Amino acid sequence: MHGLTRREFAAALPPLAVVAAQGQTKTARFVKGVCAGIFPREMPYADRCRKAKNAGFDAIEIPLSGELSLSSTPDQLKRLGEAADRAGVKVASLWVSPLSDVPLNSSDPQIRERGIEAINKAVEFATYLDCGALLVVPGRVGSGARFNIGYETTWKRISVELPKAIPAAQSAKVLLTLENVSNRFLVSPLEMRAFVDQFKSPWLQVHFDIGNVMYFGYPQDWILTLGERIQRIHLKDRKVSPSAEAASRSGLLEGDVDWKAVMAALVKVNYRGFMCAEIDHDPSNPSHLADVSAAVDKILTMA
Repeated sequence: MHGLTRREFAAALPPLAVVAAQGQTKTARFVKGVCAGIFPREMPYADRCRKAKNAGFDAIEIPLSGELSLSSTPDQLKRLGEAADRAGVKVASLWVSPLSDVPLNSSDPQIRERGIEAINKAVEFATYLDCGALLVVPGRVGSGARFNIGYETTWKRISVELPKAIPAAQSAKVLLTLENVSNRFLVSPLEMRAFVDQFKSPWLQVHFDIGNVMYFGYPQDWILTLGERIQRIHLKDRKVSPSAEAASRSGLLEGDVDWKAVMAALVKVNYRGFMCAEIDHDPSNPSHLADVSAAVDKILTMA
């Protein structure tokens, strides 16, 4: 890929990514994880790590928001990293949430500069957490019915800005992984592949969300197209109809995702690593975390 052999790419990956790629045991293909948003907003991240482990998860994804911010101190990050280690969970990725305020496709060069600064700071933070990847949403064409910035302009601006963040990521051995989200940008697997490939760097790859493509594509098709560019995965279900999903939001195994086909595609492209359920908190269901853990186990056995 990108002129690199599989062996060269693996050699370039950060230690945590290699651990994830190998699995936590000799027989494990995937590392079972969960996103921190499944817990109450006010719960400290250290407590979320412990509860995740107790529920059967071996990894957690943490947003750079709430308890953490760009003004957090190295000691704060180190303490959280130590808490995760004591709990026995890996930090699969750190979300660069501040980019929603400083998008890389902004018409203001100073805002774009601050966006790169946010990524570079998050790269530093990731090292304190022994975290091998950042989740990056670099900018939005629009949201819902609201149009923000043209598609071509967005492509060009982000293509110019993202290379400025790659040197820091490479130096720290932290992957920058672009997620497919509801930002009206990179809405086909061919576009995502072409966009990532133009940078010709093993440090800029893909964070693939299975459910997010259901309104306009098929996750198994995206997986086969993106192949080894996928370095992190979100487990999420969706109905194919946005109106049906809005009427009754899908939990894992409750939507229209063909999980057997998805898992077969992941095996075919030799994906090995973190599989993190991205599910919202449900205060009305005391067994919510356990239910999600059981659903993830069912999905993983389909591989």
